[in-house]
Amino acid sequence: MPELEQALREVFSIFRRCKLSFMQKQITARKSWWEVETTEGTEFLPVDLIGENPADSDAFQPYCEGMVQTWEKIQGYGARLSAPGYLDCTPWSVFETEEEAEQYLDETYGDEEESE
Repeated sequence: MPELEQALREVFSIFRRCKLSFMQKQITARKSWWEVETTEGTEFLPVDLIGENPADSDAFQPYCEGMVQTWEKIQGYGARLSAPGYLDCTPWSVFETEEEAEQYLDETYGDEEESE
């Protein structure tokens, strides 16, 4: 997993250098999420995407990388970068507070507005 994180940091470092400002911060209101552990790491999916009571791991599989191992319903603020009008976006990460979500986006992807 550290290799994936490093690769993502490098990719978004390139985005910042190229000033691809079309990617915008997106933070949701506090809501329910599925925290899904897979053979490729942890993924977060909105509960309204899967439903409140999935029958088994097959419900998650179309939306996850790797094989689904476990899942748990949590509450939190989702954070990602998104390109409005396009399908491009980073994976969701979920935090207990809106401030933690904002801090994560700043630390992980930088602040495009400050670099311009």
